[in-house]
Amino acid sequence: MVAIALALPVAGRTQTTHVAASRRIVLAPARLDFALRELARQGGITVVATDPHLRDVRTRALTTGAPPARALAQLLRGTGYRAIAIDSVSFRIVGSPRRPSISRPPPAIPPPAGRTGDIIVTASKQGTELARYPGSVSVIGRGVALPNGSIDLSSVAGQTPILQTTALGPGRNKLFIRGIADSSFNGATESTASLYLDEVQIAFAGPDPGLKLYDIGEVEIAEGPQGALHGSGAIGGIIRLTSNPVSLTRDGGRIEWGGALTGGGAPSNDMAAVANKVLLADTLGIRLVGYHAVDGGYIDNLRTKARNINRVVTSGLRGTLAWNVGDGWRAELGGGTQSIVSRDAQYVLSEDVLASRSAIAQPSWSDMRFGRLLLSKSWASGLQFVSATGIVSGSSFERFDASPVVPHETYQLNGDKTLFSHESRVSRRLAGGGSWVVGVNLVSDQSVMGRSLTIRQGVRPVIGVTNVTRSGAVFGEATHPVTGRLSLTLGGRVTAARVDGEPSITPRSKNFVRGRSTTRVDPTFGFAWALGGDWTAFGRYQSGFRTGGLAVAAGVGRVANFESDSIQMVEAGLRHVRRGATGLSASVSLSHARWKAIQADLLNRAGQPVTNNIGDARVDALEGWVEWVPQRDWHLTGAVFVTDNEATGSTALLSRANNRRLPETPSVSARLGLVRDLALGRDTILSTRGEVAFVGPSVLGVGDMFDVRQGGYGVANLGLTARRGGYALALTLDNLLDERGNRFAYGNPFLLGRRNVSTPLRPRTVGVRLSADF
Repeated sequence: MVAIALALPVAGRTQTTHVAASRRIVLAPARLDFALRELARQGGITVVATDPHLRDVRTRALTTGAPPARALAQLLRGTGYRAIAIDSVSFRIVGSPRRPSISRPPPAIPPPAGRTGDIIVTASKQGTELARYPGSVSVIGRGVALPNGSIDLSSVAGQTPILQTTALGPGRNKLFIRGIADSSFNGATESTASLYLDEVQIAFAGPDPGLKLYDIGEVEIAEGPQGALHGSGAIGGIIRLTSNPVSLTRDGGRIEWGGALTGGGAPSNDMAAVANKVLLADTLGIRLVGYHAVDGGYIDNLRTKARNINRVVTSGLRGTLAWNVGDGWRAELGGGTQSIVSRDAQYVLSEDVLASRSAIAQPSWSDMRFGRLLLSKSWASGLQFVSATGIVSGSSFERFDASPVVPHETYQLNGDKTLFSHESRVSRRLAGGGSWVVGVNLVSDQSVMGRSLTIRQGVRPVIGVTNVTRSGAVFGEATHPVTGRLSLTLGGRVTAARVDGEPSITPRSKNFVRGRSTTRVDPTFGFAWALGGDWTAFGRYQSGFRTGGLAVAAGVGRVANFESDSIQMVEAGLRHVRRGATGLSASVSLSHARWKAIQADLLNRAGQPVTNNIGDARVDALEGWVEWVPQRDWHLTGAVFVTDNEATGSTALLSRANNRRLPETPSVSARLGLVRDLALGRDTILSTRGEVAFVGPSVLGVGDMFDVRQGGYGVANLGLTARRGGYALALTLDNLLDERGNRFAYGNPFLLGRRNVSTPLRPRTVGVRLSADF
């Protein structure tokens, strides 16, 4: 028998039953084990259960002002379980789950995509409810649904304006959160946004690996800086991909196929399969995900007569083995691999003509492999231990046509990365809303950049660099309810890091330092104040940094050091959390950030990569989102992001005064979506979807050379989905108006001086998708 820890201690045994009875309890539909835990927290009681099948029972929403004992009885009604009182504030759950009737009830309209109960912010590492979280966070998969099919984080960026991305191609795109963007080009610097798959970091330096989001339940974007809890590299925030969990109680799976036709382009198709197998009931199970996707090209090469050259093929496999050890212990062993192969570049020389004139093909490829081990233990007191260890390795290759500079010459970039990370932490959620977390973190990252030129005489190596970063940190954070309405959060992180750099060949100049050490303290504090009516005011201060390193320098055969950069940010906002199946959820916030000694990967006028500290910046932002469910079959979502930033320093002074802006940060971006669900007959649900998005103008980078306009376009999409039982058929129409906007004004370093490069939107595309759950 496996014990499920549901017990929460009463906040002081001296409190009376009368005080407990005065609490208003609000529970959303959920698994019974979660619902019992939440009722115990809200009611200030202790609930103990030892039946692992609690997780198989779903509960209805419950709102009551009854005493906790009566509320517990109401929650358990119809489940097959009952509560036995141990004392006035302690209860034991006994019984067994009631088996469902064989008869099939008529279908109901599915609940809105947004969850109606307390949303737990996983980035807090202490189980903080969204209502008490002192900062801005967005979750795609609640409220705003994840798009179906072959998508990655660049696709998710179209669902929320808070996330920005470049468009060099899958596996080559950089991600930015809330306008904290350093440059449009890939190089030696740490990413400004840290990426996690469940509890394990999977990217440190370089672009987003482009992981396909099959069988990913939700994407959480915790806006930064997040230095106190997540360390270096999280100056813009963190992005956490949450996998659908392994079921230890039932076998199941999913198969899906999708196809699409793009106007003037080649067809696209993808297929995926998910399998969940229980190896030992309630104890051991495995979940596997496999996929293969072909994104058809839509750009022709007028010079070589090749058609639809920008075809991309992605294949991947992921798996997780879960073991419920017993006595609250759980272990997960997982891993996966993915490869991306692009036939040619994604850019054209005019956004009105989907054609290239490059002399040669410019293919690229990238692959990643990862493994992870997670150990956790939960106690009835609310104490939890988590230990997460991960290793990620990857390789990449890019070829560029250098013939605009030297005829018949090509330029190659090779990359290799290895990331090891480990974190162990202890946290506890307390009755009354308090919580705390303390932990240690270790990171080791090796990033290799190799370069070469292919000329008629053969391949000639060009100087590259290797950076090895090792860091260790201790961190802690605590949230304390000062009153019934006001909670304060205080925490910090102490990091010791060392970066060692080495050139790939002997440099012409030895004026550089191979190794540097850094010790850094990043504090944070915040508040959440319940105003009443489910409205909360919040505020936060936080800081973050990125380590320095060694990079290619201007000139031939030279390298140079770049320094660490740092950021400080304050924000304040209001949030409303929807508690029932219908109603309003909303958030609005203002933030101000100061970014010092900005690291930026750039290109010189010869098209060669260089990395510099380009100066400082001020970043002010206004953001908001709303989710309104007036009825269960209507669902409206909207979001807006407005930013004003200014870069200062010698590089910024090269731009016009009104264009000294950070890259990839539109002044205004917005999204609006509407979903309508209709019940047809006894077992069929029809959902219609419409959405529009606007991406404002931005620039390619800081400085006169990168003062190139991009963005400034709108996109409209439509969708229709029919569901019957476990089967679904979806029809989509993307880019309804066939907009030809410029997503990214870069594609080849040797064409940058022409200032007419465009990465166009995919033309109008009609898609169909079939899926079956079993």
